[in-house]
Order: sequence, then C-alpha cells, then structure tokens
Amino acid sequence: MYSFIAAVFFPTVVSCYAMYNLLRQKQNNFFDDYKVIVCAGPKAGIGLDALRPVLNAMGDPLKTKTITLSCGKLTTGVTVRPWAGVFMLRNLKSPETYFQTAFRVQSPWEVVNDHGDKEVIKQECYIFDFALERALHQISDYSCRLKVDDASPEQKVSEFISFLPVLAFDGSSMNRIDAQDILDITYAGTSATLLAKRWQTALLVHVDNDTLKKLQNNQDA
Repeated sequence: MYSFIAAVFFPTVVSCYAMYNLLRQKQNNFFDDYKVIVCAGPKAGIGLDALRPVLNAMGDPLKTKTITLSCGKLTTGVTVRPWAGVFMLRNLKSPETYFQTAFRVQSPWEVVNDHGDKEVIKQECYIFDFALERALHQISDYSCRLKVDDASPEQKVSEFISFLPVLAFDGSSMNRIDAQDILDITYAGTSATLLAKRWQTALLVHVDNDTLKKLQNNQDA
C-alpha cells in the first residue's frame, strides 16, 4: 500500500497559504508526516514549470505523504499520477471545470516491478466534496450534457455514476446514492430515501442522565 497523496482545490491563492499555515500549526501533529506543497500564485510557475516542484517535493511517491494546495494550477493540461484524492473546497459553477479537476486523480499510475512487469499502483481514487447538493448538481448537469440522445435524465445519470460512484456519509456509514436520489436532490433539495435515513440517524437521539432517570421512574416506559 502506498502513502496517501492528495490535492486540495481552493478558491484563492490567499486561502492556499492560510491552509498551509493551519496545517503546520503545532496542534495539528497528524499532518507532521505530510509534506505540504503550495502550488498557487506567480511563484509556482505555469504549466510544466508548476509541475516540476510538486514532483520533486514528492520524491518517491511510494514512500512519501504529500498534500498539494492549489486554486487552479495543475488542474488542466498536466498529470500528477500519484494523486489519489482531491478535496473540492471551491464553489465551482461550471461542471466542465469541476470534472476537469476531479479527473486529475483518475489518471492511471503504474510502475515496472523487479520482474519487469507493469504493476498498477493506484487501484482507487477519491473526490471529497462537503457540499452535497452542489456536487450532485454538477453530476446531473455534466452527465446530461455528455449524451444528447433521447435517453431519460435518470438513464444518463445512472450510466455516468456506474463509472464514478457517489457515496454519501449519513453520520454512521457510507451509502451509495443511485440516479433517482441524485435527481431528487438536484431538483428538490433532498430525496425520500436520504430523508428517511436522516430521521433514523443516531445523531437525533439524545440520551443523558436526566433522560435515563425519567425513563426509570416512568412505569409505562
């Protein structure tokens, strides 16, 4: 298993440096093992000039842990094969820009082993987005634009997420969202399935000592 290497997509150069300073604070010792790379602003260069410092900072990606902070660089025209995840922390309205950035982590990464055979290192990649409705709206728009035939929106979205599955965290577990849920959230804000899961979540159950005493003293309970 290789070390996790991720990219974080921010809205501005200032926010990239703000996150860098936050990650380097003493209390955030979890990130001490990670090399944080800021690839933003004029100092980072353009195109391949911006790519070389990132690859040099990674060294051997099989042994290092890195986080690359960017607000636009390395999202088009270049490939950073070791990237295994991208965190979307920018409010993008264009599906093309959103998925152009997302597909950076989908680039295959393989090496030649000691026997001379090619070995695929990156089996899975992830896109992390904390704005559920925004992310699903991008998926709905993009999948419908890709196919202009007479297929229904649900069929188009279903075909798209067969290649890019969507998992939602409901407070206790990760659940895969189907095409109907995506369209329901896109057009109505939520789906019946997810709404039911929210009502069933343990986060809505508040049990303290006072509540337990009342239950014990209640004969009907």
